Amino acid sequence: MTTHDTERRALMNPVILLLLTERPGHGYELTQRLGAFGWAEAESAHVYRLLRGMEKGGQISSQWRASVSGPARREYEITPAGSMSLSLWFVRLGELHGTLHLFLERYAQLSGPDLTGGGARPLSGHPLSGHPPTTGTTGSV
Repeated sequence: MTTHDTERRALMNPVILLLLTERPGHGYELTQRLGAFGWAEAESAHVYRLLRGMEKGGQISSQWRASVSGPARREYEITPAGSMSLSLWFVRLGELHGTLHLFLERYAQLSGPDLTGGGARPLSGHPLSGHPPTTGTTGSV
């Protein structure tokens, strides 16, 4: 697992809280819904570990619900403590968003005129540049 994957996994907790705020769901369904956030192939074992930890921490609760098409499923829903945690995540991620936006703006300015006076300097190989890498990189950022 790359550092990038590890950093993104840390965001799964608030995303799950958000998904459960939108509507309760069972583990497999939540794993599927994570696809909208870029986890098209989220590891179900990791999602279930998070759900158990979040329930133990009081952020979510669960109940067994009968299913129309198959066995009963454990359905998760957010608790008042989970709603408070989600609100705190909203504030923290909003602050991080501001920092990231500033970083991306300033980085994008680097693709402008070459500071040595040699003209424009494209950021070849950058995932936002539209150009493939020009060196032997593996595409990871």
